[in-house]
Amino acid sequence: MNKKGFTLVELSIVLVIIGIILGSILKGQEMIKNAKIKRLLRDTRGLEAMIWAYYDRKNKFPGDCNQNGIIGFNAPNNISGITPSDSIDPTIDDCSANPNEDNVNRAFSDLRLSRIAPYSLPNINLAKHVANGFFHIGYTTVNGVNYNAIFIYNIPAWMAKAIDTTIDGKENGLVGLVRRHDTQDGGAIWPSDENDNQLVSLEYYFDQEP
Repeated sequence: MNKKGFTLVELSIVLVIIGIILGSILKGQEMIKNAKIKRLLRDTRGLEAMIWAYYDRKNKFPGDCNQNGIIGFNAPNNISGITPSDSIDPTIDDCSANPNEDNVNRAFSDLRLSRIAPYSLPNINLAKHVANGFFHIGYTTVNGVNYNAIFIYNIPAWMAKAIDTTIDGKENGLVGLVRRHDTQDGGAIWPSDENDNQLVSLEYYFDQEP
């Protein structure tokens, strides 16, 4: 009884097909990553534009209840931040009704009350980003000085590095407008490449660089 196996040509064809399939999968994954990075960057810039539109209209930043130039929410040094309110009524959490600035909702509710952001869109939806974490708007302290920033919580390190490179031109969580935030104020080294899926948070100094 004759037993037939694959010829070298047949094996080569199979290997080529497997290579094409694997290449397509990897390319598809890379395209998905790039799309998420672009979406996060676009949403960050959009939020920054809303903050400056509010400043132009009110001569103060949203969330700066005492009008001292600093958005009064002290953004926590952790990975996930704080979950914003799910209320459709921004007057519950805006500055005019709440002089205590240290609240994640103040800036978002101010944006909604001014109609710069959709009035009836709950803060929890307004603040959510493409990686299913939250944006925060507040301040962080560097060398004893407070700086306004947009914070992006609960994103993988590869996404944070890409944002840093896009805005600052290099991947360095210690300096520049974009820095790592989950470990300490003022920046820290990003996780190594083999830990690129590690979740982190970042700070983006849209107002002035420390």
